[in-house]
Amino acid sequence: MAGARARLVVTLTPAAGRVLSTLEEDGSRRWLRPRISHGRYLQARRVVGWVLIVLFAAVPHLTVGGRPLMRLDIPAREFTFFGVTFFPTESLLLALLLLTIFLTLFLLTALFGRVWCGWGCPQTIYMELLFRPIERFFDGRNYTTAGRAAANPLRVAGKFVSFFVVALFLAHTFLAYFVDPRRLWEFMGRSPFEHPSAFLIVAAVTALIMFDFCYMREQVCTLICPYGRFQSVLLDRQSLIVGYDVARGEPRGKRHRDPAPPEAQLGDCIDCGACVVTCPTGIDIRDGLQMECIGCAQCIDACDQVMDRVGLPRGLVRYSSEDALATGRQHWLRPRIIAYPLLIAI
Repeated sequence: MAGARARLVVTLTPAAGRVLSTLEEDGSRRWLRPRISHGRYLQARRVVGWVLIVLFAAVPHLTVGGRPLMRLDIPAREFTFFGVTFFPTESLLLALLLLTIFLTLFLLTALFGRVWCGWGCPQTIYMELLFRPIERFFDGRNYTTAGRAAANPLRVAGKFVSFFVVALFLAHTFLAYFVDPRRLWEFMGRSPFEHPSAFLIVAAVTALIMFDFCYMREQVCTLICPYGRFQSVLLDRQSLIVGYDVARGEPRGKRHRDPAPPEAQLGDCIDCGACVVTCPTGIDIRDGLQMECIGCAQCIDACDQVMDRVGLPRGLVRYSSEDALATGRQHWLRPRIIAYPLLIAI
C-alpha cells in the first residue's frame, strides 16, 4: 500500500526448559543457594582449600636466602620466584615458565579433568569456604528457604560488612605480592594521598572482589572463565570427570524397603534431587558431562549419603571417565598423556 510503512514482526520461540543453570525460563536471574553436603570429598576439599588460603596469605612474607619467596616489583622491574630474581632482559625465561605452567595444566586436565576448578581455583575456594559460609550464617532461614523467608535488615548488613572485610584483606594480600609487606604496613597507617597508586589498586581490587562474590558468583565459572569452554578440547573420553552411572541408575523412581515387582525394575537413582540442590553451579549431573560442572564432588557426597540411607552401594555418582562409565574400562595411557610431558621436558 502506497505510503504505508512495512512493519517487521519477530516471533520469539520460548526456550524448552532452562537454557543456563543461572537463568530462569523467563530470562530472570536464578540465584543459587546450594545446600551443603557433608562427606569425604568435602572434608578433603576443605583441607586443600584452607592450605591454599594460608599459603596465599603467607607467601608475601616468606623469604629464601634473604630474598622474598615471590615478589613482582614492577617499578623496579624485578620479578622474584622462589628466591631467584629475574629481570626484563630475561623475559624469555618467564615466557618458558608460563608455557610450562599452561602445558602442565593441560596435562592435569587430560588426566584428572577439572580438578583445578573444583579443588584449586581461588573463585571456588573463596566462594565455598569463605563467602557462602558467611552468607549461610547471616541469612539463616532466608538461605535455607531459597529466599522465600523474610530477610532481617541487620543480618543483611552484617553479611555485606563481613564480605567487605574479607575483600579488603584479600586486596591488601594481593598488593603484598607487588610491594614489600613492611612498606604496605606503613601505607596502611598513613594518608591515602601519600600513596595514591597503592590506595587505588586496593580500592579497585576490593570493588572487583565485592562485585564478583556479591553479584557474579558462579556466573564467573559458567559465563566468563574460558577454561570450562576449553574442556571440550582438553578432555577426552578417558579423562577423569564427575559422572552419573546411567546403566545403574536408570530408570529413576522412588523405592521402598520391600519393592513390589514393578518397582523392582527401577534403577538405583531414587530421583530425590539431592545432587541438584547441592550443586554450586545449579546443574543436574544426571544430564551428562556439562560445561558448568567444576568437578567439586558435592553431588558425589550428596548421593553417597542417600545411598547409605536407602541401603544401596555408594558410587552412583562418582569420579570416573565417560568410557569407564559406558564400558567399565579405563585407559590411562593415550597419545596426549605422552605428548604433554614430552613438550614440558623440551
